[in-house]
Amino acid sequence: MSKMIPRETIDVMRNYVDVTLNNFGISCHLFVPTLASYTEFEEKDAYATPEDLEYIHYQCVVFIEWGASVYRLKKLGLYTEGMLPIVARFGNRATAVSGSEAGEVVDVDICKNSYFTIEPEYIPNNYVGAESFELVDEAIRGMHDAVIVKAFSIVPRRILGS
Repeated sequence: MSKMIPRETIDVMRNYVDVTLNNFGISCHLFVPTLASYTEFEEKDAYATPEDLEYIHYQCVVFIEWGASVYRLKKLGLYTEGMLPIVARFGNRATAVSGSEAGEVVDVDICKNSYFTIEPEYIPNNYVGAESFELVDEAIRGMHDAVIVKAFSIVPRRILGS
């Protein structure tokens, strides 16, 4: 017998995640690389630069855990030494701002090298000057959790641009 979660259950749980994020999250502008540019970016390997990526612009809600504990990070599958990363959770749907689906609420496939911007008023004092944050690693590696919520470790973005 399979221990897979039925599709209907996953859809209900995703809806709960989206409702919770809408209540407690921060509005942000999310930029996700296009599939074509991301494929070329990965092929260049060490010679790739962030300017090689083209992005699709979305507006969505993010929940940011600025000071996650080591115990919490281990539970998410992140093992760090020294500095503790920031954890961000995204919903499953976002409003497309650019692209062919502009203005529509769509399912979004967020990946590494995506980035988002938030208003400075939501950023703690130890990240002054950083309004853009890049997604550097997936925080949830379990299949069941990964299909329900999208969680990433993030860092302040080091390049300028939109």
